[in-house]
Amino acid sequence: MAFDIDGTLAGADLQVSERTCRVVARLPEAGITPITITGRALLAARLPLESVGTPGYVVACGGGIAIATPSQEVLFRRPMPPAVVDEVLDLADEFGLVATVFGDEELYAATRDDRSAQILEASNLYRPLIATDDLRSVEAIKMMVWGPRDHLDRITSQIKARFPALDRSLPEFFETSAPGADKRPAILAVLAQIGVDPSDCMGFGDGENDVSWLAAIGHPIAMGNARDDVKAVADTVIGPNTEDGVAQFLESYLAGSDD
Repeated sequence: MAFDIDGTLAGADLQVSERTCRVVARLPEAGITPITITGRALLAARLPLESVGTPGYVVACGGGIAIATPSQEVLFRRPMPPAVVDEVLDLADEFGLVATVFGDEELYAATRDDRSAQILEASNLYRPLIATDDLRSVEAIKMMVWGPRDHLDRITSQIKARFPALDRSLPEFFETSAPGADKRPAILAVLAQIGVDPSDCMGFGDGENDVSWLAAIGHPIAMGNARDDVKAVADTVIGPNTEDGVAQFLESYLAGSDD
């Protein structure tokens, strides 16, 4: 089973509840390998599994890096080409957005003085954005551009026309990884590594960057709070993240498996 984190495993406070952690920890006993697949940096992406000592796999930075846990074996790591970094930074400047560069663990931006910066810091274990005026010198595993929701609503069509690989992951954010390094090839690579056919994988997501990978597996599930395009590719829509929708579903699913 594969799980997006923000908007899926995590609630409105950007934290994964104890209830959700407890039920995810039961998956290996049922013969299910858990995978987190998220835009978060690696440290925060590992937390839902490592906090409860659950072995599994972690895809972080939107598909830019994947590891096994608890061994920390790196399955792949795909930095963004400098030319693509330059293109994203130029687009951010043109549209009045703030760019953030994700390393494996650290986040870099020109400013921290914004609600969106607070969201990024909270979702990445309150690790502060490192302020720098030289983002082009940082090796990027993923990039995000952010601004007020209403501003992004107005310019979405222009951004997508210019840079189709930028996905609207949250209301205030667009994100992208290296070409060919988004969540879809990442989940397929991890499934191949562990010998699971994609048709046998169940996955949970809510954002635009979840559409392609959910469409590539056999049992896609959308959160109740998911975007319409996520629900369109899903076989099932469950409760929202604010009501521990994943935990509710898994508790019923595992109870049925025990019968």
